[in-house]
Amino acid sequence: MMRKAPLSAKVAVAAVAGVLALSGAIGAALALSPTPETPVPPSSSTSVAEDVATVAVGLDEAEAAQLEEQTEPSSQPDASVPDPRAVAAEARSALDGASSTNELNLFDASDGTSRVLGSDEAADVEAAIAAFADAGCSVGFVVYDLASQRGLGYNADGLYFCASTVKAPFVSYVLQDAVASGAASLDDEVVEDLVMEGTGIMAEDDLTCYDLRTVLENTLVYSDNTGYALLRERFEAAGFEAWCAQADVDAAAWLGEWYPSYTPRDLAKLWLNTGAFLMGDDPNAVWCRGLFERTHVSFLREAIGADCTVLSKPGYEVDFPGYSTAALNDAGLVVGDDGAYVVAIMSDADYDDEYFTDNEHLIVDLAAALDAARDRLLIESEVA
Repeated sequence: MMRKAPLSAKVAVAAVAGVLALSGAIGAALALSPTPETPVPPSSSTSVAEDVATVAVGLDEAEAAQLEEQTEPSSQPDASVPDPRAVAAEARSALDGASSTNELNLFDASDGTSRVLGSDEAADVEAAIAAFADAGCSVGFVVYDLASQRGLGYNADGLYFCASTVKAPFVSYVLQDAVASGAASLDDEVVEDLVMEGTGIMAEDDLTCYDLRTVLENTLVYSDNTGYALLRERFEAAGFEAWCAQADVDAAAWLGEWYPSYTPRDLAKLWLNTGAFLMGDDPNAVWCRGLFERTHVSFLREAIGADCTVLSKPGYEVDFPGYSTAALNDAGLVVGDDGAYVVAIMSDADYDDEYFTDNEHLIVDLAAALDAARDRLLIESEVA
């Protein structure tokens, strides 16, 4: 075995500093790059210390002490990195400024102001709204830029059938509450004791048993109705209602409905909770972000995903007589070089990804118009 010559303290410190700097750069890049498709365990708090100890072999006592001192992790949080939960808490109250009427408004949480936009300021958005009306449909939305603290709102309190948009907050709740607390494990066995028709892959496969990890993945990526039903059976509605209450959404009013009706403002607030989880330090957040990045259908990603990362979960349905289930919705977190924003679009337009896709252009065009309006009204006008 060849033994390498001892490094000087100065060279060793520089080597470790380079490793740490590179790790930071990789971590930043991972925020906008494809993420692992399997959950990862929490990293050991001793890993950095072990790396330092390895590098320090061969140094004298004074040099080793100098190296350890310069690489000792700080017990103080990095003040330059905002806490995602604090950002979400501030944004929740800000969303109350979104217009609840059929007037398009711009609201600014930094100074508490709000104003109705003129037609010349958002002609593209108004044209997209008019297209819904021409099709005999209603639409509502909320857009909120997390950095500028500005947002756009229209019919934010309109009540719409949620369809599969509810699967995003429910999966987030399961991971944040049951899995994080140890009450459930991603390796837990889930028996398929019921099968639901509609979207998904589990109803058609030959399996009768899955691990919880697979059920969560199928529920998000393939919008699996069977997977979602298995989760609802397994995890208590009361816990989910408490999770929603933290987002300032009254889920108790849904009376236990698995697929309730709620508002674009509610959906945006639920996504603030979900976003805080996805951007936080939970060991499974990176894995879950990867699921949201590859949802099988995403109208938001279709409209704007070429230049940014879109974490979204759509929901859609055709109308069934007597049930008012028509829905063409999408919501999520859009992350780009110029920051991030939350968007929730809900409508009563019919849509089915296999049988009736005629209305798809309505939500895709609106999402594209809102993204352009966000650049123009929420970012550029603030800089100006």
